Amino acid sequence: MKFRMFFGIVKTALIALIAVAGAAIIVLDAIMISGAVPAFETANVTVAAVSLVAAVLIDAFALMLLFGSVYKLREDGLYARMAVFCDLVPYEGISRISVNAATGEMFVAWRKSGEGVDTVSRLNLTEKDAKTMLTELERKCPVATVDYFTPPQKKKKD
Repeated sequence: MKFRMFFGIVKTALIALIAVAGAAIIVLDAIMISGAVPAFETANVTVAAVSLVAAVLIDAFALMLLFGSVYKLREDGLYARMAVFCDLVPYEGISRISVNAATGEMFVAWRKSGEGVDTVSRLNLTEKDAKTMLTELERKCPVATVDYFTPPQKKKKD
């Protein structure tokens, strides 16, 4: 089962804006290097070439972040990929699943074999996907305890 990461509307819009800006820079640098448009002709092709390479890298990573960030429930564990960074947590290593009752946010406490400290990770999911994943994780992680919590209300300052 596969779930796309959800970063929120604002963060997703910012990443998309970076990807669009990177594409615009790529086009402008290519025009500058080619010299096809005299108004965009540059005296320093090396600077334009370095800018082009940087823009291609920024654009590629922004697009990989937008479209390549997923969680997968595989047979051997919970697989998370954020752009090019991957991690696999065996189901046996998951000790606790905490769910924010108000927002539906899900947190997973897990431990790699041989380490003594739990790592707690927040899963970037929509509320609907979080409910579906919770059901599947409960089935695949019989050792994990599932708890719901309500964060304390913020006090208003007088």
